[in-house]
Amino acid sequence: MVFRTLLAISSALIMTMSLSAQSLSVTDYESHVVGLPSDEALQTHGTVTNNSSAAIDVLVKFNLISSVPAGAGHYFCWAVCYAEGAVYDGFQAPANHSINIGPGASVTNFYADYLPHNSVGIATFEYCFFDENNTSDETCIQITFDTQNVGVEEVFAATGSAVSESYPNPANREAKINYSLKSDWKAAEITLYSMLGAKVKKMALKEKQGVLKMDVSTLPAGMYFYTLTVDDKNISTKKMLVTK
Repeated sequence: MVFRTLLAISSALIMTMSLSAQSLSVTDYESHVVGLPSDEALQTHGTVTNNSSAAIDVLVKFNLISSVPAGAGHYFCWAVCYAEGAVYDGFQAPANHSINIGPGASVTNFYADYLPHNSVGIATFEYCFFDENNTSDETCIQITFDTQNVGVEEVFAATGSAVSESYPNPANREAKINYSLKSDWKAAEITLYSMLGAKVKKMALKEKQGVLKMDVSTLPAGMYFYTLTVDDKNISTKKMLVTK
């Protein structure tokens, strides 16, 4: 009798856990996007995966976590790209804009865009992906857009190139650095140095603007410096902390 009771309790717990498990996961997005107030747009995209054994019609809803700097705008793309100003706190994608994701499949249709319009500040948004037919089955992510580093803007105005603070900072696995290069650049790189000035690694930049992803998992913990060099001219040097 005791064994049957325990078995029934265990089955109920397993069923409860299965029902509460989230079917959707979101990966490959930048949780903290750093840019210049003069940038036309800051953008990150995400990969949405259906981890269940059945197809799901997925919708997205938007929540404002922090206030948006005056003058800035934003929107997101899912089945369609919504217009700037059309996305507000509590906005939910219309049902006819859902995306059907098969069991075990992934889509890369999600884009979040922030339009600084020369504003300086930080804004954090939340995007929740949910099953149109089971709204309690949802997964939410938060993305912060940051144009607060006025020093970067000043460097960019003076040289036509700039590099952001690394993030996350401190980092223990991967550090990301946003950069923007002058229009007529020929060669550019970011070089990482130890606290004592020893060169650790040099990473060539291939695009005019982008995000450099740096593997720091094998580096000893400590303070490092990185320098943006464009056409043999050092533009800016910043600190980066690595922890374990």
